[in-house]
Amino acid sequence: MGTTKLTRKEILSENPIHDGILKIVGFSRSQGKLIGAMGAAVLVIAAGVYFGMQYLERRDAAAQVQLNRGMEFYHGLVSSEAQPGEPYAKGLQASFPSEEAKYEAASAEFAAVVKAYGSSKPAVFARYYLGLCQLRMGQREEAVKTLEWVRHNTKDRTAGYLAKKVLAVHYLDAGNAKESRDILEGMIRDPQCDLPKEALKVDLARAQTALGSHEEALRILREARDEGKAGSLMSLVTQELERLEAAAAMPPMGAKQ
Repeated sequence: MGTTKLTRKEILSENPIHDGILKIVGFSRSQGKLIGAMGAAVLVIAAGVYFGMQYLERRDAAAQVQLNRGMEFYHGLVSSEAQPGEPYAKGLQASFPSEEAKYEAASAEFAAVVKAYGSSKPAVFARYYLGLCQLRMGQREEAVKTLEWVRHNTKDRTAGYLAKKVLAVHYLDAGNAKESRDILEGMIRDPQCDLPKEALKVDLARAQTALGSHEEALRILREARDEGKAGSLMSLVTQELERLEAAAAMPPMGAKQ
């Protein structure tokens, strides 16, 4: 079967941006020197936008490759047989001799993405994962600073919500239940938040319990149970609710039986 060879002009004309540039050139030729000069200026701008977009796409693609590598390290295995500095020596899945080595390697990848591609969406997720690594390695102040940046980013909404959830749990564990509660309540009320509400309500109930609001915690969990759907998250809600109900049924310490 024969093939039809397309000319370079025909191939490029399939690109809508390039097609628009060709139309500008044709129009400028038909309308004289003045309009031709204006068309030439627009042509330069359009070409700059086109090639600028191509550069950003290539740049983001390179950032994504390195981000994926960092994520592979973060979720890698810990094995006594792993070779230091050679995560793929034992197979296709990255493996490390210790948890510390795993998170150090992942952190290096994420930090490199942030440094080289700081204005891209992959860099926002790299910061999020860098914050997780810092928490795992006990670098709490650095982790909070990193995750707070992601929390307030305007590049990627989902990364911001993920950072908020991690921060809420961290603040609760650190004894700042009020800050944890405020973050979680804001996320639950936010119609744009795309994280599962059941998980957020379990965390919120824990924060309310830490603040001494046991009845409010029970109300939140019962509401989540009644409004949610069957699944692993509903099991989590049910378990937490049963735990709190059992604790509420127990007599206070020192009370007569």
